[in-house]
Amino acid sequence: MKKIFFVLGLILVSTSASCQFFLAGGHFNGSVPVGQLKQETGSLFFPTLSGILLYEFRTAPLQVGLELGYGIYGSKLEKRTDLYPGFTDELRLRRNNNLGTGMVVIRYLPAVNTKLTPFIEAQMGANFLYTRYKIRETILSEEAIETGMDYSDWTIGYRIGAGLQIPLGLNDNLRLEFRGTFQDGNSARFLQKGDVSYLPDEGIFDYNFRRSPLQYMTFSVGIIGYDVFR
Repeated sequence: MKKIFFVLGLILVSTSASCQFFLAGGHFNGSVPVGQLKQETGSLFFPTLSGILLYEFRTAPLQVGLELGYGIYGSKLEKRTDLYPGFTDELRLRRNNNLGTGMVVIRYLPAVNTKLTPFIEAQMGANFLYTRYKIRETILSEEAIETGMDYSDWTIGYRIGAGLQIPLGLNDNLRLEFRGTFQDGNSARFLQKGDVSYLPDEGIFDYNFRRSPLQYMTFSVGIIGYDVFR
């Protein structure tokens, strides 16, 4: 892994002066578990939004850059009257399961005789999973009574995939992009919807943790702009 980052850094430093242009855009991503993750979570769905920034080089059919993503893969609302001793008013306990991603991206663009642009893509980076809760009096309350993080963990991830870009209208610099990737990596410990319960007699939360490599297929649709900083 260190060698890959080192080589990637050399490419960026040595060729940044001769970059042809920058690309930037955003994607909506939907991920479904496979392998061990599917066995552990069933049909859990991971929706994320991501932003991507890439260099395209003048002397090679390569694009290199970074993609950052975020999504909530489970949310649960409980209305309880037993969260605090001696306080019996109904309170709203909202818990969200979050996924953040940061990936180094390298794309290879095969030469084709068409306006469509296919590509093959590899990614390497990290996934950060965390669960947060918030307690409010009402849905309209501006300030929370209590907020906190139940648990967090992160893991290295590797992705490989392919995609296709389609020009939008007469402007080749704006393109619709479709992409599919497969991710594998190290195991992570995490929570999903319904894995946390409150024990009022003890005044604590009880956690049913899950553990699995983050193996999932992701299907994406997005908009990519070429030469965005000209």
